[in-house]
Amino acid sequence: MRSPRLVAGALLVAGALLTAGCGAPKPEPEIQSSAAQSGYAERYPADLHAATTTFGEREETAKRISGELQGYPDQLKDPSWPRVLEVIEHADAAGRSYDYVERIRQVDGATAFFSQRKDEITKKVAGAAQYAAKQKGCDVDVSGPAAHALKESVDRELERHLRDRNEAHRHIERYRASLGKENAAALEKQADAVSYASYIVHVDLVEQKVRLQRVMEELDTVKKSVDEAIAEERAFQGESGRTEEEKKAAEARIEALNKSKALLESAAAQSKEVADRMQERVDAAQKQYGDALGKLEATIRQKGGLPAAPPREEE
Repeated sequence: MRSPRLVAGALLVAGALLTAGCGAPKPEPEIQSSAAQSGYAERYPADLHAATTTFGEREETAKRISGELQGYPDQLKDPSWPRVLEVIEHADAAGRSYDYVERIRQVDGATAFFSQRKDEITKKVAGAAQYAAKQKGCDVDVSGPAAHALKESVDRELERHLRDRNEAHRHIERYRASLGKENAAALEKQADAVSYASYIVHVDLVEQKVRLQRVMEELDTVKKSVDEAIAEERAFQGESGRTEEEKKAAEARIEALNKSKALLESAAAQSKEVADRMQERVDAAQKQYGDALGKLEATIRQKGGLPAAPPREEE
């Protein structure tokens, strides 16, 4: 028979372990701040500006799409309204789904990369096309058409890549024949817009808000990192054996760091003004989109003689 003291001791240890394990769980994975890194500190003002600018741009996009929703039924010609309603409902749900969110992050990343490197990539593709034409004895400038074709191809493939993770497009494909070519094409664009607006107001703006708050919390560490990075560069310049070229490169890094240092306070102040109202703006964007979507669905139901929608549950 076990000793009561041993049993009590075991229960005490178990209770302590249980209590320790019941604290607030840490996010997985834990991603460390880059604020101690000199390169990140140098880019910090630009990152702050980008975070606030992106938030505003996405907010305006959501507002624009929300304002256009009521005109969607007029773009369709005698469709099956129950099918139209299903497409819109699927599109709204897709915009806040993991499948769509993961895919649009890929698309956003590819779009940003292509936008930043477009000139270099286009130049190489156009040059290769021009060289091939010359090898074939064609004395014609094909660089312009090649550049245009490249951009069109990238845009089209990214659109297809995103639609592949949107349930609304599977629904359109299923009923494409009965919807008709023109209605199907119009609904594809409408589904793209509804999904994107739903994603912006329910996911993207919220993530942008969290990101800006996180970045702003790094300000003091970034200030320290900039000063340390400048001191390291000065020390590097003073080391024996450093060439003039190395010293010149270090001086350029110091200049860039000082430029960022001068912008830190003003960038942080501007971002704080935006951050203080972010939740209010997220709520407003979600309400505007929700109201517009509700009116669109009500119009579709009315046109199709469908019963009114049940009251929406509070999210």
